[in-house]
Amino acid sequence: MSMPKPWAAYAAMTLSMMTVGSSVVAGKLLVQSVPVFVASALRFGIAAALLIALWFILDGKKPVWVKSEVYRMLLMSFCGSFLFSVCLLYGLQYTGAAESGVITSTTPVFVALLSALLLKERLTPPVMLGVAAAVLGVAFLHIGEPAQTGTGIAWTGNLLILLAVASEALFAVIGKGLTGKYSPVLLSAISCTLGFLWFLPLAVYDVVRMEGLHLTAGEWSYIGYYAVVVTVLGYILWYAGVKKVPGSVSGLFTAVIPVTSIVLSFFILQEQVTWRHGIGVLLVVAGIFGYALLAPGTRKGWQSSRSSYAGKRKFNARLCRPNQSNYNGE
Repeated sequence: MSMPKPWAAYAAMTLSMMTVGSSVVAGKLLVQSVPVFVASALRFGIAAALLIALWFILDGKKPVWVKSEVYRMLLMSFCGSFLFSVCLLYGLQYTGAAESGVITSTTPVFVALLSALLLKERLTPPVMLGVAAAVLGVAFLHIGEPAQTGTGIAWTGNLLILLAVASEALFAVIGKGLTGKYSPVLLSAISCTLGFLWFLPLAVYDVVRMEGLHLTAGEWSYIGYYAVVVTVLGYILWYAGVKKVPGSVSGLFTAVIPVTSIVLSFFILQEQVTWRHGIGVLLVVAGIFGYALLAPGTRKGWQSSRSSYAGKRKFNARLCRPNQSNYNGE
């Protein structure tokens, strides 16, 4: 008997966003001892191999390539795999994982802004509300902070994290339209493969400079976690859940990112969590919820989803059998 609401989809998307939040902490541990380019090349190489194998198992059909779409994939991978990883991992050398978690949670706002700038989508009041809340949330991270944090200026690290978020948003905007033609697993495999190729020359240079690749078991575990859990499992969980709920609602689950980052930063990295982080999270999450709930189509999506389920439930009841319908949010 199926559950009356898509709790399995909710759980899948929540777990996916938890892996994203945990990636900030894993990245912080990783860059303490492994060069950024080496760590990224290994991560994308392992993830690409797993995703390609998964694609062959699930689909395996030869895609029809279009030159313009291949160029978009190259640009997508450069923004979402190369620039995002470089800015995030270097940024984590200058700022804390808790701060990074709050900043990375502003990704939906950046996507909305870039969609307005590049795709000429209308900048609606809900979007502007989300932008204002996100800016205030990030600003609160710097109230009363010392001039120096860790190995560098905190503003430098946070700026790099913001650039990482912008790169990820560019990845999402450039990729609009491709998901309808190519399967999510195939697109992810392509992105990881190209990401591996972007990092490979720089990683080889670092390995030669270090006179070989000498990683401890702990360092391999961080890389493995980043590749398998964050990249592969996180991606599969997200797409398994997002197809079950209205698209305008899925953005709500990004609120899990900063909460996970801050909790893990406190327990694993022993970072100090202050009132600044709490207010920053509340503002960013409020902006995301406000944007998602007020955006056109959200309320309609929920209503159609609920009415769709109610209709199926009555139909099954008339047949005197348990409800076995699949919630599809349509």
